[in-house]
This record gives sequence, structure tokens and C-alpha cells, in this order.
Amino acid sequence: MKKVLSLILILLLALTACGTQEKEETATPKENKTEEGTNAAKESSNTRELTAEDEKFAELIIAKDYETVVKETGSLKSESQKDFYYIASAFIKNNEIQTKTYDPNDPNAIITDHKVIINYLNRVKFVPDNIKDQVNELRSAAEKKLAELDQQ
Repeated sequence: MKKVLSLILILLLALTACGTQEKEETATPKENKTEEGTNAAKESSNTRELTAEDEKFAELIIAKDYETVVKETGSLKSESQKDFYYIASAFIKNNEIQTKTYDPNDPNAIITDHKVIINYLNRVKFVPDNIKDQVNELRSAAEKKLAELDQQ
């Protein structure tokens, strides 16, 4: 009986030590990036070669066929697919905001929707040049509207 209790105590101690070490590793502060630093890093990484798939998705974005882009990139297999998924999702959310009727008693709903657009666009690591203006326009419009709503 003493051997079993000793074994359980040793296992418990080992598991506790492993769990504490993992918590310490995740608790250590990572690089503290400001929003400006993140955006600067994104702009410097905009040197990816466009593939045929990238061009296809960019053309679909230009044609405002966001649903097709989301369906075809939903697997998020590559960085390129992730980027186009997030871009298309941001445009879809923007279209929803334009047609949605918000309850005047719940001002947080529209604020949350604009934050969703900004969050989608913040996840994008690469924007092709032919849709960069559209994406930047969407980002600035969402940020401007969010700033207006926060002041109210």
C-alpha cells in the first residue's frame, strides 16, 4: 500500500512540475508589438510572388464575389488562402453592416461589427497590389466609423 501511495505522490509531483513549467513559459511576455509596429512589419512582408490562385482570388474580390472566395479558401491550407479568406470575410461583414438594422438601445452591436472588420484585416499578412486600395479603404472606413462610435 505504501508503494502505491508513494508512486501516486511521485506522479502527482511530476505532473504538477510539468504543468507549472508550461504555465511559466506561456506567462513570459512575448514581443510586445504595437499596432504601428505590426502594420510596418506587414508592409515590409508584402513581397510575396502572386500565384495563379492569388490572381484568381484577387479578381473575385474586385468583382465583389466574396462568397466564392470564402468558399474556396475556407480550408485555410496556405497563407495565401488565409489572407484572401480574411479579406473576403471583412468585405462580407461590411456588406452586412450596410444592410443591417441596429437596435438603438444596443450601441455595442455596431461597434462590435466594425471591430470584426478591423480584426479580419489585421490578420492579413499580404494584400496584392490590385486590391490594396479597396482593402485600405475598407480598413480606414471601419476605423473612422469605430472612432466616431466610441466618441458617442
